[in-house]
Amino acid sequence: MRPVPLGVLAALALLTVAGPCLAASPIPLVLSGSREGALYDLQKKLDRFVGAGRIQARTDYVGARPGDPDPWVWVNPGKPMLLTLLDRKSPHARIGWYAEGFGVPALDGVDDAVVLDRNAMRGDPQTFRVPASIPRFGFFVALDGVGTGAPVSGGFTTFTNRMWNSPGPNGTGAMHEPYDGDIQMLVYDISRWAGPQTWLVACEASDSGARIGHGPDDSDNDFTDFLFTVTGVGITPTKGVTFGDLKSRFR
Repeated sequence: MRPVPLGVLAALALLTVAGPCLAASPIPLVLSGSREGALYDLQKKLDRFVGAGRIQARTDYVGARPGDPDPWVWVNPGKPMLLTLLDRKSPHARIGWYAEGFGVPALDGVDDAVVLDRNAMRGDPQTFRVPASIPRFGFFVALDGVGTGAPVSGGFTTFTNRMWNSPGPNGTGAMHEPYDGDIQMLVYDISRWAGPQTWLVACEASDSGARIGHGPDDSDNDFTDFLFTVTGVGITPTKGVTFGDLKSRFR
């Protein structure tokens, strides 16, 4: 295990979990036998954004090792943060934050907000701030359904806290472990290379508890449908960041 810099330890001190600590890690991750299903494509993207060999897709996500926090949430730092879209397979989705509580978030625009909508461009950073009244939060990715008036309407929604995701195909029962909520987003700590309190989130937008395959209701579990970073240090709403600037920080 590589040594943990003091800056990363400080970042970890700002984290908590939404239940008993160390609940179920390591979290089982079901992958297909194909190169894509084995996180081959995700590994290539991590190498591109963070640097070759620095992050291992299959072993370095939060929850992969015994003792990792599970479930995973963030603590509100009380200051502006930055969310940047790195890559996506479809423009028909919205990415935002939600307040952590004691049940599946309603996503009704009260204790949640969209940060990146379908018009977001890759590399386009967006500043956001979680109200001080909300102590803990996570992120959601919502594939658009019918209508555009609400923050999220219809479609398929996934959360960084796996407990709020269905425990199996369409919530009808677990086909794969874990039985208390599918892991739909892999969170990687990239603070060592991208600055303190910086995380890369890789999202699987199909039901990761479904059968692995190529049918209409199957999942490939490649976790490359949406990739974004979130950072909470040194961010000001008036400071612009180019995609080139962002990429240079990952080298």
